[in-house]
Amino acid sequence: MAQIYKAKKVQKITNKAVEITIEKLDHQGLGLGRLDGKVVFVAGALPAERVSVNIIEQKKQYAKATLRKILTPSARRIEPACPHYATCGGCSLQILDSEVQADYKQTALFSLLQHVSKNDDINIAEPILSQPWQYRRTARLSVMFDRKAKQLVFGFRERHSKSLVAINECLVLEPALSVLIQPLRQLLARLTVRRDLGHIELLSVDSGVICLFRILKPLKDKDQYLLQAFASEHQLSIYLQPEPEPESVVKLTPETPAAWYKLADGEFKLSFTAGNFIQVNPMVNNQMVKQAIDWLELTPEDSVLDLFCGGGNFSLPLARLCHSVVGVEGVDGMVRQAQANAIANNVANAQFYQADLSADFSKLPWAKTSFDKVLLDPARAGAAETVQYLHKLKVKKIVYVSCNPATLARDSKLLMEKHYKLTRLGMIDMFPQTGHVESMALFERV
Repeated sequence: MAQIYKAKKVQKITNKAVEITIEKLDHQGLGLGRLDGKVVFVAGALPAERVSVNIIEQKKQYAKATLRKILTPSARRIEPACPHYATCGGCSLQILDSEVQADYKQTALFSLLQHVSKNDDINIAEPILSQPWQYRRTARLSVMFDRKAKQLVFGFRERHSKSLVAINECLVLEPALSVLIQPLRQLLARLTVRRDLGHIELLSVDSGVICLFRILKPLKDKDQYLLQAFASEHQLSIYLQPEPEPESVVKLTPETPAAWYKLADGEFKLSFTAGNFIQVNPMVNNQMVKQAIDWLELTPEDSVLDLFCGGGNFSLPLARLCHSVVGVEGVDGMVRQAQANAIANNVANAQFYQADLSADFSKLPWAKTSFDKVLLDPARAGAAETVQYLHKLKVKKIVYVSCNPATLARDSKLLMEKHYKLTRLGMIDMFPQTGHVESMALFERV
């Protein structure tokens, strides 16, 4: 039978202002209100505020809007500390005191996971908190040549835009990084390859300050000289990344020292390659590792599986307290780094393997070990495929470290379908002033 095509009805988006009342903050730090029964998300709006907004995106179940005007402000609203707040795409929650931010994040996280788990008996842990400012040891700043203005723009992404905001300082960066922004802007203006730079990553770790330049064309001799002079003047290391892959990263000069950071109150020294992932907030990272160890309740007889192990951030501290650790990571280079870190830190009971954790790993040689407990720390996309196979190991406890409440909620549901119960939940404020919520969840086999 022939089918007659009917065009889908498209809801019009107009510039007409509408008024809504914000009910709460969601797990991304967005204000949530309703218009004719439909949920509307608004960045920069706070609970109990009456606001005027423009609808910019319509979906079947919800809409997104931009804030036009605050008609009735919240008593909890404060003046943002950063001069770039109005335009920069980061630090959207600095209109709240940091303790209030943490309360909202904790509430949003628990509400989401309680709804999924249908469990009113979840043990809610005390949140892991950070100092409110100057906590970031890494940052990525973008570089763009504005052809119309004929000038280089160096900074962060503008809110609701692909354009850049030229910043002079960043209050959440460690001071050693923030003070480099102006000198870097002056350096960029002198480089012959200034139109062929993708971004610059800044890192402040125990080995020193690092600048990683993503270059799209080879450096000329003049550029090499300018970069060497900049590194010498500011007592920092420079790395170059000619390709998108972290494996392409090279030192500016052979004398550039290796990068490393301390972990677990200095007990471990972890080397890493500039361009590879490390936890942004060192103080919170140390507390997070301690909490994971506490929740797993390790014994000297335990065999532990660490999935998405990176360079050994969790694996090495875990190995000190149990019989053995197997760390698995998808990136070859990070597996090699974890192996080297184990040797350098005299950890003989940790072994590392490369594997695609989105595929069935249950038949791989390392997976045939009898594990007692599992820790996993996936990226924002979560670990839906991984948990589908994880249940085959029949471990007693799983600690899931998450950087995305939405994918944690999805994966929690999958684990509960495989006979695991969510018994403990904790919010980790890795990124104060922003809407990002990290968390830790404990699942126990029932």
